[in-house]
Amino acid sequence: MDTKKMSGTSLMTDGVISFIAGIVLLFLTGISQSAIVLVFGAYAIVLGISQMVAASGEREEGKSTGYLTVLGLYSLLAGVGLMFFLNADLVTVIALVGAYVIITGIAEVTAALSYRKEMSGYMWLTVSGIVRGIFGLFLVFNTGVALTTFIMYVAVYAIAEGITMSVFGYEVRERLGKYHQHQMM
Repeated sequence: MDTKKMSGTSLMTDGVISFIAGIVLLFLTGISQSAIVLVFGAYAIVLGISQMVAASGEREEGKSTGYLTVLGLYSLLAGVGLMFFLNADLVTVIALVGAYVIITGIAEVTAALSYRKEMSGYMWLTVSGIVRGIFGLFLVFNTGVALTTFIMYVAVYAIAEGITMSVFGYEVRERLGKYHQHQMM
């Protein structure tokens, strides 16, 4: 499989997973705190694996993969860590999720800036990173929100994140496919 297309597919997969998680949370706002932590922890673990796959594809192409590797490891650790905090108080969980979202938002903006010369679709990644950062700051500074409100915020964020990452992944896949076709001519 073409590793460049695999990176785009990985980004689209991240987006679809995020979108589906958001839809599930939107319709299941009555779920318990342990369930929301379990869903977010599983999401972070799957996202971390996907990011590590994308990093390995980039590495094979000789590109720098530091941010993807760090982001993938951080996502895996955050997901596993949240699994151990299933019964933690809501303030702790919201602060942990907020910190996770801020760090991943910074990584996305950094990645977008490094891609800006290679493709025009980098703006979707920039938007995604900014949305993540703002959402993370909101969570960190509003840890006292009720569980239902928190779930609604996470659901809306996950849907928006899913859309932006899916579009960016599609852009990456299409741009790299066109570049590859042009190189073969």
